[in-house]
Amino acid sequence: MNLRMPGFAVPFMLCAFAVAPAHAAGPSYAEKLATSGTITIATTGNAPPMTTVGTDGKLTGFDVELCRRIAEGLELKTEFVRVDFSATIPGLKAGRFDMICSATARTPQRLASPDLYMTEPTIENFSTLLVKAGTTITTVAGAKGKTVGAVRGGQENKLLADIFGSDITITTYPGIAEEILDLKNGRIDAIAINYVTASQHVKEDAALKVLKPGFTVDGVSPYTHALIVSRSQPELLEAVNTELKRLKDSGELAALEKEWIGGN
Repeated sequence: MNLRMPGFAVPFMLCAFAVAPAHAAGPSYAEKLATSGTITIATTGNAPPMTTVGTDGKLTGFDVELCRRIAEGLELKTEFVRVDFSATIPGLKAGRFDMICSATARTPQRLASPDLYMTEPTIENFSTLLVKAGTTITTVAGAKGKTVGAVRGGQENKLLADIFGSDITITTYPGIAEEILDLKNGRIDAIAINYVTASQHVKEDAALKVLKPGFTVDGVSPYTHALIVSRSQPELLEAVNTELKRLKDSGELAALEKEWIGGN
């Protein structure tokens, strides 16, 4: 028997060479990343336990660590850029960032946006009020006639306007720290905020109180969180969703949620 089979040798070699360039090119989304070999991620760093700055001065939190796991799965380095929440989506649209990872609600408006893709859900949450302990505001309906803070670009602005209309005064802020300072100083009566982050602040400050139950608005609250990528990157969306599924199936996502959110 002729073991060399010369008739098959050349076609096999041609096939191998034909496949190699496609493999070398890598995933199609890689060519559109803001920085080659790196996924650049926008986050605020001021919405604990989702995104925060640790005692070592480095960014951490549920969303941040989740994005690190996703980047590892995609064999990409991570570069986190701290910005105000209102700057996250404009920065993504301008190509400064590849992904937003900052306690973002998966709302109908964002899902329908011509500029954004929202990933599959990560955790569940809802909008509520953060108030000073001892306040006369005991339910979210008590925001009527009051001055309430909300982060610029967050979904709570529209939620408050839709529910209360002209019966409420909304004051917007670049971040949560600024809202809490004004709440404590009596400049506003309450803060419209997500329950998970509000609960974290209450754990750390007995002068604050989070109201439960929160707002209930179809498709708006309760809601799920998600990560965001640009509409120009459908391949990146698919890759991130694949990594999210892997992390869910392996139990790693549940472990991160237990570590960072726990009883919240």
